[in-house]
Amino acid sequence: MRSNLQRPAVETDRRSQPRFVDPSAAFETIQTITGRKWHLRIVYHLLDEPKGFSDLKSALDGVSGKMLSESLSTLDREGLVNRTVVSDQPVRVEYALTERGAALEPALDDLIDWTETYGPREDA
Repeated sequence: MRSNLQRPAVETDRRSQPRFVDPSAAFETIQTITGRKWHLRIVYHLLDEPKGFSDLKSALDGVSGKMLSESLSTLDREGLVNRTVVSDQPVRVEYALTERGAALEPALDDLIDWTETYGPREDA
């Protein structure tokens, strides 16, 4: 398992696993950053290389231009994505993960592994 992520402040007890001091605050942060439908998908598609808006739109089946634009703006505000104007005629913008955004890779890998192991419940 590759994990470079630093966890929020934890209490450790030699007899138990580390636990978050305030798990509700940790979960609130996680939900704020990743809780939208497209956010994790956008981060996933930017893991390998920066992409332009139209490349992302093509990779994300079903996302509207407006929703993609709003999601990218939110991810930019949250410090997960950088927006760079590459050329001005015609205007071309590229999106790339920041160090903070790239640090989500191990968590995304773990979530993907979890879904491959446990997948959607057949009885659900």
